[in-house]
Order: sequence, then C-alpha cells, then structure tokens
Amino acid sequence: MINLSSQICEELNLTYWQLNKAEGSLLENRYTITRDEKELLRKILSAKGVKLNNSMLEIRENAVVIINLANHQLIFNDVNNRDTDNIVHLAKIADMLCDAEQKKFTWYKLKNLDL
Repeated sequence: MINLSSQICEELNLTYWQLNKAEGSLLENRYTITRDEKELLRKILSAKGVKLNNSMLEIRENAVVIINLANHQLIFNDVNNRDTDNIVHLAKIADMLCDAEQKKFTWYKLKNLDL
C-alpha cells in the first residue's frame, strides 16, 4: 500500500480528497520551484563547487530562491539589484530558463566570485 501525501499528489497532478486541514495550511505557506528550475540551480551551484543541502536553501514567494553560504548569500530574484560585499543578486531561475541574457548576466557575476 502506498501512502500519498498532498505534496506527492500535487507533484503527480492528482486530486487529494482527504487533505488534512493542518497539512493544507502548511502547504499554503510552502513555496516550491519546478523540476527544471531545480536542475538549473543544481548545475549552477555544482559549477561553483557548492554542494547544496536543505539548510542552505530558502524558497520564497514568486519563486525567489535564496542560498545561504558561509560567506555569501545568493539571491535569485533580480540580477539588476545592487550587490553588497556578502549579498549577490542574481537572475530569477525561471527567467534564466527563458532568457539567455539573464543566464549570461548571472554567470558573469558568479564567474569571479569565490564561494
């Protein structure tokens, strides 16, 4: 027998009729990104030698992804935002999938960054 959670049903695009109210309220506050976005994020961090774990990753509303590293914070939201010494603003991952220029600007910023 397979136990289906609402998250599994959502990923499989199935209707989950017996949704627990407590679990439903948790799902409303949980944000996610698509599989393609996860794969691109993995490739970007892998190219910079960063092994991602759940404690480093934060996903916010509108698919804004924040990676907390030891010395830097990478914010995947808008590549045009001004960077500081330890905060680097990069393009939103979904935008990089659709627009090669956004990906190019992101790689340019990451190229000289020592993570």
